[in-house]
Amino acid sequence: MSSEQLYANGRIAVLSNKLLGKDKYVRIAECNSVVDALKVLAECGYTTDGSDCELPLRVELERVLCEIKELCTNQSALRFLLCKYDCHNLKVLMKGKYARANYVTYCFENASFAPQELHELVLNDDYSRFPRLFAESCDEADAQFANGNRSPQLIDRLLDKAYFAETRRLARSSMSRLLVQLADLQTDAANLVLLKRLPEANEEQLENWLIEGGTLKRKTLFGLWQGDSSATVPEQYKKLFNSADPEMELATLRRRLVAQFADPLSIQPAIEYFYAKVEETELLRRLLSDVKKGVDKEKIKEKINAHA
Repeated sequence: MSSEQLYANGRIAVLSNKLLGKDKYVRIAECNSVVDALKVLAECGYTTDGSDCELPLRVELERVLCEIKELCTNQSALRFLLCKYDCHNLKVLMKGKYARANYVTYCFENASFAPQELHELVLNDDYSRFPRLFAESCDEADAQFANGNRSPQLIDRLLDKAYFAETRRLARSSMSRLLVQLADLQTDAANLVLLKRLPEANEEQLENWLIEGGTLKRKTLFGLWQGDSSATVPEQYKKLFNSADPEMELATLRRRLVAQFADPLSIQPAIEYFYAKVEETELLRRLLSDVKKGVDKEKIKEKINAHA
C-alpha cells in the first residue's frame, strides 16, 4: 500500500461522514414540492438552481468522478470505476456520429477522455487511443453501419460487451479480489436482467446479447430463460432475478460485497466511497422524481427503507 493511498484513505474517512443519512432522505420524502426538496439538497451541499432536479445530481456525480481520480491510486482500479462512464460517452458519441448530431453535452465531463476530444476522435474514426476492446467494438459498429445495419441497439450491444470484458481485464490487472468479484457480480446481474427483458427473443438473439464471463453458466441462463424449473441460481441472485427493481437489488448486493472486503490499508475505502456516492445520487433521483409526481410519502419512505 502506497503512502499516497494511505493519505487518500484518511481523506475518505472524513468525506464518508458527509454521505447523506436516512434522516436527510426522509426530509426530502416529506417535502410537498420538488422546490422544497431541492432546498433540502442545497442545505446538504448540493448545487441547485431551485427547479432543475437533474442539475444537482449531475454536478455531484461529476465532482465524485473528478474526486476519485485523487482518491484511488491503483490505476487499474481507477479505470475500472471510470469504465462505465467511458462506455456511456462512447455510446452517446457513436450514435451522434451516425445521427449527424453533436451529443457532447450528454457526456460525462470527468470520465477518462474530455468529451470534446473524444467527439473529435469518434468523428475521425480514430480509435487508436481507446482500450483495445472498445476500439474493436467501434470498428465493428462502423463496419455494420456501412453494410446497412444502422441500429442504435447495435452500438449498445457491441459496447456493452466491450465494457464488461474490459472491467474483467482491469479487475484482474488491479490484483484486487474485490474488483474481480465485483466484475462477476455486475456481469451476472446484467445477464439476469437481460433474460427478463428479452422474453420473446429467439436463442440466436439471446446469445448475441448475453455477456461473457460471470459465475453463471450459459446452460443455467438459457434454462432460466426457457422456464426450466431445474435451472437454479445462487440464493443471492434469486431476489434480483424476481425483483421489479433489479437495480436496487444489485446496489444492495454490491454494498454487501464491498463491506466484506473492508480494509483501511487497501483500496477498498476508495471503492466503497465511490459506490456510496453513486448510490446516493441514484436514490436521490428516484426520490425527487416521486416528490415531483406527488407519490404518497409513505411509498417514498419504503424506497428509503429498502435502500438502507
